[in-house]
Amino acid sequence: MTLPVLPRKHRAWIALYALEGCEQDRAEILRINDVTEADLAEFEESWLRLRCRSLAPNR
Repeated sequence: MTLPVLPRKHRAWIALYALEGCEQDRAEILRINDVTEADLAEFEESWLRLRCRSLAPNR
């Protein structure tokens, strides 16, 4: 069974979460998630919006 490949945006978000914890080497995180520094830069704003929304208290 072949799993679907995540879109580049989602892989970049995963990498950004991993980098936030800084538990692995940056280059390794990029390699594992098959993203580049340019991908991180492109999707960082949307990741920050998503992250802030998830941290906001429920109304």
